[in-house]
Amino acid sequence: MNIPFVKMQAQGNDFVIVDALELIQNSEQITRLAKDVCLPHFGLGADGLVILDSQIPQMTIFNSDGSMAEMCGSALRCCCALLYTKNGKNEYEIKTGNGILKGFVDKINPEIVSVEIGNPVMISQDLTVEGVKGDYISVGNPHFVVFTNNVNSNPHQRLGQVISGKDVFVNGVNVEFARIISKREIELVVWERGVGATLACGTGATATVFSGQNRNLLGDEVLVHLPGGDVIIKKNPTGYILKGETAVVAEGVFKWKV
Repeated sequence: MNIPFVKMQAQGNDFVIVDALELIQNSEQITRLAKDVCLPHFGLGADGLVILDSQIPQMTIFNSDGSMAEMCGSALRCCCALLYTKNGKNEYEIKTGNGILKGFVDKINPEIVSVEIGNPVMISQDLTVEGVKGDYISVGNPHFVVFTNNVNSNPHQRLGQVISGKDVFVNGVNVEFARIISKREIELVVWERGVGATLACGTGATATVFSGQNRNLLGDEVLVHLPGGDVIIKKNPTGYILKGETAVVAEGVFKWKV
């Protein structure tokens, strides 16, 4: 089966995006496709597969292990940038697992995209898991945010998978370790459930800034340094905005052996 695709990345968080019209709408088959297309070396290699219905528009995302993700800020920005190349519009309302969210493509540099993330919800503050204290937060998807003095030791690689799999997180959790540089700047590393260590996570950055603001450690606008690049998280009266660059990596046809 030949499947046209576009591969995009946002701060190194990369996705294979396919048109919903090109696929048979069979959930078991799409799960298999996600695993195959995201596989390094034997597939295209990616953190996730995005099914984009450009007519609605609607974004559905699958992690590299085939599981479905409720929401992904990086993928949402990539979808907005891709839609812009098709119709030239600068504003979009895209249906996601976290409701309809707005996206805004920069008129001067269309690779820069801002998206609404909504309002994070604190599920449990100062929750201790595996001896690590953090905040359990929903941004449409679940996050466990930990503040630390050092992210250079890669705590997400040592502890991310263990924490993510704990029973307290019924459907697993994304794990963030953050170091505060100032009230307007942080450094962040991420372990994503269903994927592993990733170079960026938009909803993770949002959850972390929300957590820091709740502790009076961060201001309304924060620059977040991720291993794959920088994003800006801004708190507005109506919710949170995620802003950062996107890029097309490749376009082609994935020759899938069904």
